[in-house]
Amino acid sequence: MYFNKIRKKKHLKKIAKAVVVGITAISLTIGVKDLAMVDTISAEEVSANEVFSDKDVKRMKTAMNSSPIYNDYKLNHKDALGSVSKLTKVTASRRMDVYPYRKGVILVTSDAYKDLIPTGHAAIIYDTFNVVESLAVGVTTGKNDWYRTRTTCYGVAMLHTNMDQDRAAANYCYKQIGKPYNYNYYNMKTRKKFYCSQLIYAAYLDKFKIDLNTKWFDVGSLHAIHPGELVLSPETYKIYQK
Repeated sequence: MYFNKIRKKKHLKKIAKAVVVGITAISLTIGVKDLAMVDTISAEEVSANEVFSDKDVKRMKTAMNSSPIYNDYKLNHKDALGSVSKLTKVTASRRMDVYPYRKGVILVTSDAYKDLIPTGHAAIIYDTFNVVESLAVGVTTGKNDWYRTRTTCYGVAMLHTNMDQDRAAANYCYKQIGKPYNYNYYNMKTRKKFYCSQLIYAAYLDKFKIDLNTKWFDVGSLHAIHPGELVLSPETYKIYQK
């Protein structure tokens, strides 16, 4: 992955105003020579479109679509895989006949979803019929029917976990049901509220110390995770694409 320096300069002053750990207002230095000091403001005022720029999201979608699709290794093996080189590729035409229902599989869509994170949403499969996701109403359950209700859909499996750990991650997300939506996209440390991709990130980080965040939308010490990063993370492999 590479960092978009042009985008960084363009949005630097806006993004530098974010508050990382949910504090109402703090000063933050990003380490740019021509910016010795930054203003203070609530991070809630930094919009999703500022954090996840259209240009970078479009580039991410291209990378998501071009990444290979593999068989779900864990359907036939109990242990973690550990290496992409051991995976078996499938054709890019793979569709709903192999849509994943395994507990702990991550679902990602690049569709625009209810004015939250632009062109992106993520959930984790809880059982055959349900996913756990974070929407405007907060963490809740939804139908496991993305092959039918989404224009685009990616199924993602973890490389370095076994099936029991994947189930534990889904249970972690389920236990967060009722917590509110986190509009502070840079506040990935909070566990009092969640946005969709942060919820899944938190599950694997807290349970197994696996960090799914990449550098796509990080600026200095500010970290945010777009749903598409769950597809492109070196800790995951794509098992389904619509």
